[in-house]
Amino acid sequence: MEFHYYYIIQDIVGVLMAFIGIRMFTLSIRMILSSKKSKNGILISISYALITIAGINLLFNNFGLKPWIVSIILILLSLLITNIVKTDKTI
Repeated sequence: MEFHYYYIIQDIVGVLMAFIGIRMFTLSIRMILSSKKSKNGILISISYALITIAGINLLFNNFGLKPWIVSIILILLSLLITNIVKTDKTI
């Protein structure tokens, strides 16, 4: 078995994204339970769940272009949702 750095890079990025996503998802669940604004809280928790799924996708798949593309699409979708929440707060 050969050693390649890109396997380690994919695993490190996957672990960081999954950890941050899980942590922020639990914080958004706490925010939902403590406040009355459930629409924004649910959208934020969906956004962080997408980040968690993107990290898990990188962790469990072999190195390739497809897992990276799927993870990038999930992150962009998450950013789109957070921008919707930000614009909804200003209205």
